[in-house]
Amino acid sequence: MIDIEQQINYLMNNRLNDKLPPFINLGILGVNFGMQGTQFTATSTVAENQTLSYPNYLHSIPNNNDNQDIVSMGSNSAQLTMRVIENTYQVLAIEMLCLVQAIDHLKIESRMASFTKDKYLQIRELVPRFEEDTIKYMETKKIKDYLCNQFNSL
Repeated sequence: MIDIEQQINYLMNNRLNDKLPPFINLGILGVNFGMQGTQFTATSTVAENQTLSYPNYLHSIPNNNDNQDIVSMGSNSAQLTMRVIENTYQVLAIEMLCLVQAIDHLKIESRMASFTKDKYLQIRELVPRFEEDTIKYMETKKIKDYLCNQFNSL
């Protein structure tokens, strides 16, 4: 998942990609922040997943009259895994929002493969192109729900 966050960082950093404005800001630089806030969310979510991925079996807790030192942590691990999966969809949604903004900036929609263009149009039905700063949690939730539905329909 850190790879996804690094792809987001690449898209946001104009000194790395040399094609897009800073933070894929389609508004006025210095006035609008573009996707900057969503990158903070992606980065903190990846950090949370790293913490949640700490192995439960490393916890030693004496039990069963000290006959065992590790309690079965399977259900704990399953619950943490569910949270990691939810978080991963969140970061993927942010990446998708970055990608459609980048496509709009580069004006390459007409050169996209049909499958990719179809996915781009589906995302754009959910979330229109934006220039002015707004809170992005509703847009990312719509895209996250879309991604979850796409995966569940496989």
